[in-house]
This record gives sequence, structure tokens and C-alpha cells, in this order.
Amino acid sequence: MSRLPRAGVGFGLAAALSLAATWAGAAWAGEPQRAIVIGTEGAFPPWNITRPDGTLIGFEPDLLQILCQRANLRCQLVAQDWDGMIGALQAHKIDVIADALQITPARKAVLAFSLPYAITTGVFVTQKDSPLARMANRGLVLDLDASPTPERQTEALSALREELRGKTLGVAISSTYDGFLDKYLAGVITIKSYRTMGERDLDLLSGRIDLTLDDTTYLRPLLAAPDARDLVLVGPELIGGELGAGEGFGLRKDDTALAERLNAAIRSAVEDGTVRRLSLKWFKADATPALDARPGATGGGPQP
Repeated sequence: MSRLPRAGVGFGLAAALSLAATWAGAAWAGEPQRAIVIGTEGAFPPWNITRPDGTLIGFEPDLLQILCQRANLRCQLVAQDWDGMIGALQAHKIDVIADALQITPARKAVLAFSLPYAITTGVFVTQKDSPLARMANRGLVLDLDASPTPERQTEALSALREELRGKTLGVAISSTYDGFLDKYLAGVITIKSYRTMGERDLDLLSGRIDLTLDDTTYLRPLLAAPDARDLVLVGPELIGGELGAGEGFGLRKDDTALAERLNAAIRSAVEDGTVRRLSLKWFKADATPALDARPGATGGGPQP
């Protein structure tokens, strides 16, 4: 998921969601319960959503309620604009970023990451009456970590460059997709950046941009909305490389003890099917990552 400025409520304006509980069978049950503050936007459905009464719901609030129990953590989930989230983490105003944050090499230079708790793909959307509606390789998943690059993937990337030549693509500012666009489509397309998804979506619907690229968990629900009936999913799906190794929690680099607790809880939630159950509930698809022993590592992908 691209992490970027979105229309969200400010830090502390939404009511805090108490997630405190003790899980009797947790590996950390014998350890002192630790109190932490978790920052999220509350404005990126279905990952995190702020209700009119200020409470936070979505895939991440649901998952965090379980993870905090298993990690013996007393967690307070608060809404925070993305612009100030990393600064708030470094200033110890929050302890964890939980905001569909993709694990990328660039971000790992600044943050520590938990194991991934989900893995999703990037997808393209355009208008049904656009020539781009006939883009090739719809549904083909391009794994940008594949080495050596399969012949079909090389051909698909070449086709993508030719099909998008001269087009305008709308994307959120400071998006995870910036690295992909710079590497594969620099000089081919015009990029228009937006501070919020709402502004970008309106320009897509009105035809002021030719297409967009964003996470499948955001765009597929958008396509199901009545006012988006003129939009269509096109081209290949993207995963890996500059797009990251799944979504993980962002932490301070020196907070290894908290990372260990979260990683143990994430592993249990993956292994017992909790992540699958919640992702099917909120995404209508299985976003369970395949974990190995390394934090931030994943070998899986979204399943239909």
C-alpha cells in the first residue's frame, strides 16, 4: 500500500480505541504488560476507518486487538495524519505506525519493521471508454523481485511502457509507487501527484487523468461503488521490488523488544488463520503473507 498524505483526522482528535487485554496462552504472559500508542490514519478503508463517533474500525484495528492481547500489550490506537507520523514515532509520541505501511528498502533505512501482516498488489484503473481499457496482461502478477526476470515479465513491462506512453497517471504524493514509476516509466508518462485519494479519484472519474496506480485493497472497493461504474481494472498487477515486501508495522530501530513481541503475535495470527479470516472479511481476498525467519520477509501473495 502506498503510504502518503490522505484526508484524515488529526492526532488525538479521534477517540482512542482501547485494545487492552491479557491473553493467557501468550508467549509474553509472564512479562510485565507494556503500554504503547499506535498511530494510524483512520482514513484509508478498508485498512482503517474513522466512524462518525470517532471510533476506529477496519482490518488493522481488528487485527491489532488480537495482536495486542497475544503480545501482552496495553495498546491505545489513535488517528494521526501521515505527514507527521514518522516524526511522531521518532519523538516518542507514538510507538508503532499501523497504516498499511509497505516494507520497502527506502523505508527500512529510516524505520524498523515487524514481520509483514499482509501482502497485497498494486493495480491500474482507468475509464471503461478509454483506449487503456484494452491494456494487455490484465490479471498477470508481475513479481519485481523475480531474478532472473522471466521472459513473460520482461515482455509485459515492455508492453506496459508502450501502452502508457504519453498518458497522465495520477498517484498520491510520496507514494510507494514512486520508485516503480521512476525505474520503469520515467520519460514515458506524465505523473500528477495528489495530497488525498479523494482528489485523485475525482480527477480519474472526470477524465482529467488517464489512469491511476494504487493498492488493490483500495481500488477494488472503489470500483464497486455506484459512482465508479465507469471505471475498470486494467493491465498487470505489481508486487515486490520498489513496491515492498508486504505491509508491516513501523517501529523505532532501537525498540527491538517491542518488535519481538509483535513478531511472535503476527506469526501466531498467520499460522492459526486469523489474518486470513480478517483479510477475507475486510478485503474479500486472502492477504496472508508467507513468513520466514527474517523480519520483513515474505514469500507469499494475495489469493483470490
